[in-house]
Amino acid sequence: MTSAPSSARSRRPLVIAVAVVGVLALLLVALLWNRGGSEAVPAASVAPSSSAPVAVASPSPTVSAASPSPSPTPSPTPSEPVSPELADCTAVAEGFVPTRFAIPAVGADERVVSLNLDDEGNIAAPPKDEPRTASWWNGGPRPGAEEGQALLSIHTYRNGGALGNELYSDGGPALEAGDVIKLYGDDGQVQCYEFTEALKVWVEDYDPQSDVMIDFDGDPRLAIIICWDFNRSTENWDSRVFFYGTPITPGA
Repeated sequence: MTSAPSSARSRRPLVIAVAVVGVLALLLVALLWNRGGSEAVPAASVAPSSSAPVAVASPSPTVSAASPSPSPTPSPTPSEPVSPELADCTAVAEGFVPTRFAIPAVGADERVVSLNLDDEGNIAAPPKDEPRTASWWNGGPRPGAEEGQALLSIHTYRNGGALGNELYSDGGPALEAGDVIKLYGDDGQVQCYEFTEALKVWVEDYDPQSDVMIDFDGDPRLAIIICWDFNRSTENWDSRVFFYGTPITPGA
């Protein structure tokens, strides 16, 4: 039997050693690869597990200068009850012819007659035998008109007994500021006025160009005229007293 050459026997252990070293090298490379791969993935690219809760921050409130927070709406204030004296006052859209008047402060509730001028060219007074009737000067503004002074005339008797005697005494008016005067129309209009002042004018001092008695263009107002200061020596009245009232707006 022929034996193998000595050179072949001497190379066999070397081949085995090289193979073993190669296997170990591959194992080491694989180990290093696995470790390096897990460190190379950026943390930001790892999607969270679907089972883990995700906290979402609430957005901060945005304050806009152009859209301020609405102020709370105030509760409506209950309207004050209407005074019984003003309960029948109405909103008057245009002037009307008065047929009745009332002055609760002196207990007057009387009729109104529509007159213009008397035979002497003066603003006509009521019939002489009607001590509490008022005449409305129908040549002037109407009550309820947008401008001008409505004018009523009421009698004063030299010996007393007329409504005019009740309206002025002891040098002053019987009415107080705020007292109500009402004018009624046939169609349900009730123009109410608030008494403001009384003015006594001596006949000799009266200026026909003034607006004391006649005023077509001023603010709406009521004037009631009575005679005063009877002069027995001349049988004339030496002064006139004007009672003025401003319109009351219902519900104001």
